[in-house]
Amino acid sequence: MTDDDPTARLSSHEITVPGTPDEVWRAIATGPGHAAWLFPADIDPAAGGAMTVHREPYGETAHATVTDWDPPHRFGYEEPAGPDAPPLATEFLVEAAGGGSCVVRVVNGFRHDGEGWEDLVEGAGEGWRMSLTVLRAYLTHFAGRPAGSVGVLVGLGLPAAERPRAAAVLDRLLGVGAAPAGAAFRTPAGAPELTGTVEARSPGYVLLRAAEPYPALYAFSCFPMAPGAPLSVNLLARLYGAPPGAAAREEDRWRAWLTSARHAFGN
Repeated sequence: MTDDDPTARLSSHEITVPGTPDEVWRAIATGPGHAAWLFPADIDPAAGGAMTVHREPYGETAHATVTDWDPPHRFGYEEPAGPDAPPLATEFLVEAAGGGSCVVRVVNGFRHDGEGWEDLVEGAGEGWRMSLTVLRAYLTHFAGRPAGSVGVLVGLGLPAAERPRAAAVLDRLLGVGAAPAGAAFRTPAGAPELTGTVEARSPGYVLLRAAEPYPALYAFSCFPMAPGAPLSVNLLARLYGAPPGAAAREEDRWRAWLTSARHAFGN
């Protein structure tokens, strides 16, 4: 995907991850792999095939078309972006980097007619920046393992300008404060039990790698899920090796706790 068209509006993010190109391909371009770090998906493995991405509760189910299928190096798809917008394109590029690692680059946005949709591209690009840290953690610690899905969105009713303050409140509620990546953490009394290591963080976002109660990745963000939308607290967690029913129970616990904690955000 290129921005040769002057009306193109694209964002690009890349990250280095462990694994061979084939291992990385399985994580990004197969249904089970995609679900283990991002969203459950059904993917027809060919250009022109159908792709369904189940993004609930953060957004609607997306019905996309596979546009690029070149295993294990290039995978792309396009999906509707709204009644007045051109198709939204996403492309993964995988390149071996030596030492058993790969560089993964995600290009996302509008190939043409993107004028006026810069806010959507910027928001989607930030979402990919956060999601790629989950991919790296998955390939580092849980590669090839299936996952149980936990998804929670709790609206805060706050403007996007309040994001730094709301994120600081969330960090305090989780018991991580300003702890850097690599630090140990334990959620405080009253919060759902979680112990482990801070895996990654950036403004408005923290990724926790849990050891208890189950091996898991918990990605928390304070982020508006659409241009102009108010802030929400968003949790995407993936549980690896948990017993049947555990993901549903964890989802219920975290939804109840985050909902009860809304008052702490000042709205």
